[in-house]
Parts: sequence; C-alpha cells; structure tokens
Amino acid sequence: MADKVLKYREMIACVSKFGVHENASRGKGSHRMLEKLIDGRIERFPVPCHNENHELAKSFIRAIRRRFKLTDDDGVSDTEFYG
Repeated sequence: MADKVLKYREMIACVSKFGVHENASRGKGSHRMLEKLIDGRIERFPVPCHNENHELAKSFIRAIRRRFKLTDDDGVSDTEFYG
C-alpha cells in the first residue's frame, strides 16, 4: 500500500465512494465517527477532525483502510481508493 497524508475532507471523499459515511450523532469533541456496514455488522472508527483541513497521517489512513476493508488484499487498489 502506498498510503499518503490526506486532509479530512479528502479522506471523506475517498471513503464515501465505498459506502463509508460520517455519523454526526456519534462523534465527541474534536472526533467524528465513521461507519460502514460490513458482513451484517456496523464497523465504526473515530477520526480526529479539528477542521476540514486537518491532515491525517499515513498510518491513520492505513488504519481506516484496514478497518473498512479498503486495502489491496480486499480488492481495492490504491488507484481506486485515491481516485
């Protein structure tokens, strides 16, 4: 995987293509909750977001991709993910 640093709004644009959405009622403080239904179960992942331009580290993007099964091993290439 060739993950790269993304701003929060860029990350949302990438994951929304694969059915991941932000649940506004679940986030607390400076964190927002991402959700996706996977194998009949809701997977959630809290993401820090101080503003829409907040940059997320490569390791964080990698963790999001693994949690929501958006990796090369799961059939989603880097080109597909980043657009």
